[in-house]
Amino acid sequence: MNKYGRFGPLLGTIFVGNTHCKFLIFASRNAEVLTDYEVSLTQISIKPGWIEICPNEIWKSVVDCIQNATKNLKILDINIDDIVAIGITNQRETTIVWNKTTGTPLYNAIAWNDTRTDAILNKILTKIHNKKNYLKSVCGLPLSNCFSALKVVWLMENVCETKEVLQSNDLLFGTLDTWILWNLTGGVEGGIHVTDVTNASRTMLMNLESLQWDQNLCNFFRIPTKILPKIKSCSEIYGFVYDGPLQGVPIASCLGDQPASLLGQMCIQTSQATCTYNDSCFLMLNTGQEIIDSENGLLTTVGFKLGPKAKTFYALEGAVSNAGYGVSWLKDNMLLNVDVVKKPTSTISQSYLGESSVLSTFNSSSTLFDSTNSSNKTDVVFGKFHHLVAFTHHIGNMIHEANNPPLKVSFIYRVILGLNSQTSAVQVTLAAYEAICFQTRDLLESLAKDLPSWQRLVKLTVGGEFVESSFMLQLLADLCGITIERPQTTSPSCLGAMLASGVTMKLLAIDSSKSLFSPPLDAFHPVMCSTQRDLKYRRWKYAIMKCLRYNGNFTEISYEDRDPEMFVRNSIPGTVFLFTSIALLLATRFFQRT
Repeated sequence: MNKYGRFGPLLGTIFVGNTHCKFLIFASRNAEVLTDYEVSLTQISIKPGWIEICPNEIWKSVVDCIQNATKNLKILDINIDDIVAIGITNQRETTIVWNKTTGTPLYNAIAWNDTRTDAILNKILTKIHNKKNYLKSVCGLPLSNCFSALKVVWLMENVCETKEVLQSNDLLFGTLDTWILWNLTGGVEGGIHVTDVTNASRTMLMNLESLQWDQNLCNFFRIPTKILPKIKSCSEIYGFVYDGPLQGVPIASCLGDQPASLLGQMCIQTSQATCTYNDSCFLMLNTGQEIIDSENGLLTTVGFKLGPKAKTFYALEGAVSNAGYGVSWLKDNMLLNVDVVKKPTSTISQSYLGESSVLSTFNSSSTLFDSTNSSNKTDVVFGKFHHLVAFTHHIGNMIHEANNPPLKVSFIYRVILGLNSQTSAVQVTLAAYEAICFQTRDLLESLAKDLPSWQRLVKLTVGGEFVESSFMLQLLADLCGITIERPQTTSPSCLGAMLASGVTMKLLAIDSSKSLFSPPLDAFHPVMCSTQRDLKYRRWKYAIMKCLRYNGNFTEISYEDRDPEMFVRNSIPGTVFLFTSIALLLATRFFQRT
């Protein structure tokens, strides 16, 4: 310790997502963030559903973040040489291919939520009789355009240069971590072509048990293994920074963003769970060394592996794409920017969805603000359904209901149900937040079904942009019936990568880090009664099915889509009238006799 400055040895973390890149520098002794620097990334969308990022911009942003963060260290009078290692955490599944001889990307990075591979996916599903889980027992994932394999297939089929470079044996594939690692370690000057188990597990090409590329999976997609990076653990020396202010510093960790968040939130024991709320919602449960095959739409994935010889921790994960986009759409497109501070106290209205409703289509994006409800006389159910994962945890374009045939979902209408002349902007805003909470409950219900012998979750640790809203977290606790804990952590995923680097450098031990690095937290306990909670949830599920079956014709909503309890409620007045009439008739006859 004496050879370092007043903060001791430092650890850096690179984070790269779909919208921004940043570099944080931590004091390893207490996980304090000493400085950081962030750069926005430009998303490119040349067609609907296509989402791309320039790989060169990504790399330039990483370099800029490192240079500016280290400059900040000098301003703080901290020696850059105190940085003993850096780690990487990144958005998973985003796919890049490049020429290893020239270092030139052959196409823009295709983002994880890009949908251009729908046609390829449907073609594959047709061949295997629509068995979406055809490969799930090996890779843990259903067939979906979210994962990297289909993106690579699209690149090889549609980008001529990719085919040419493949034939010359110069083609390399990688997710964001691989691209950054290759460039950090020299690029064309001997850059290392590697990835870690958490990123590899999201390609549909890695065997979950062996933690290596599976030849049968590669053959299925016709992807040559020679273009794939070497798979390593999350916590080991990957290589050394080739150039720049951190030249010679070891790269000591690499994890996908959600597994890193699982580690950063200290969910290091079996049955602990975390949920991240940004543009999307990701819930991840640590299942220890057990690989659990979900039968309820969850993904089986790698949580973390902290060393080449360390145990592998697996996880179940539920994903809700675009979970928070509706809130921003209301604010930016509909100008429903309602500033309120307290939690709504609402009651269930007597009017049910299906008796009178208004349907409205919309597009949306994402941001955050608080809202509350005054005089909540009308219940509104709000849904943002851009992909199937937006309203359930299933990834793909089929949804199965109990005792009902599967519904094909090629596109989804966005609906607001239950509007009337008394509906206020606050109520619609509240419903947008409720939709996020109900989608989280969907994931929790699936966990409970997949793990019937496990104790049901009693608390959920949360992170991300949206958790800055205490209002939303109280609403989440109420509608999910679970205690919500919000650690005062700036970036859980970056903290997780820092911890993994510290383990590699033998500066930290995970078991002792839990007490050392667990920050103060805010707890939100459910106060809503279970009857009200369950009724709201059932009504939201009903609204989802109405949206699914809506065919674009406002006048055609099938009878079976109506509220199943509506017949009973509608029959009450007639039944009361009938029995009252009979009673009056009998009373009249009785008095006539007397």
